[in-house]
Amino acid sequence: MAEGVSSIECAFWRAVFGSIFFIIHGAVSGAWKVESRQRIAFCLCGIPCVGMLFFIYMFGVSKAGAAATSVLANTAPIWISMWAYLVFKEAMSGGKIISIILAIGGAALIVLSGGGLPEKASLAGFIAGIATGFMFSLHALVGKFYMNVKISPVSIYMYMLPVGALCLLPFVDFAPDKSAFTWLCLAGMGFLSNWLAYLAFCEALRRLPATRVAVCQTATEPFLAALFAFLWWGEAFRPLGWAGVLLVVAAVIIVLLSKEKKRA
Repeated sequence: MAEGVSSIECAFWRAVFGSIFFIIHGAVSGAWKVESRQRIAFCLCGIPCVGMLFFIYMFGVSKAGAAATSVLANTAPIWISMWAYLVFKEAMSGGKIISIILAIGGAALIVLSGGGLPEKASLAGFIAGIATGFMFSLHALVGKFYMNVKISPVSIYMYMLPVGALCLLPFVDFAPDKSAFTWLCLAGMGFLSNWLAYLAFCEALRRLPATRVAVCQTATEPFLAALFAFLWWGEAFRPLGWAGVLLVVAAVIIVLLSKEKKRA
């Protein structure tokens, strides 16, 4: 954004470069060979899981700051607990219920604190952060469901990401004369934040319960996001905001430590 690229254009190029890496991977590995009905399903999933997710997340960063948006997005394990209960028959334990209450309280404190931006953050930005957590939870739902029937995550994302990029295209106002550094940053997001991160996430889903994967993935992110946002952009939470961060992390840890059981 500091190079003059809007938040929506950042999201668009992240999806485009992520698509390129997954398509190359799929072509080399043969993962593109799936049934027509599965291709259609993956493409449809690209609308909420990529198009809407990337749009909402980058909007939240621009309106509430990177630190607040990332922390609020880390309510994803709570949503995933709901999917795990409803779809995958994982039990909803007392610990998970407590974690939901803590996460909601933490999110409320972050909103009340004003976030991490020096200027006043907007309520729309906070809502976008929470919505990001919900949208990301759909990745666990889709990934776990299809990997249970032996579908490669490469197959899922090589169709999902291009559709998400197309959803973003009408909203993009392209910045002219991008530097080589800007293109490197955009390609890096596609490689690290899409191809590598989503592959790791899905490989974990293949081996562990959905709730535990989400919690492991988000256990350290609030602290790291807040740290980098402070070091790079001077986004510092007020004491009330840090209290909210601790509540969100506490909720995540409770889910992590709780034992997984199947629902009768």
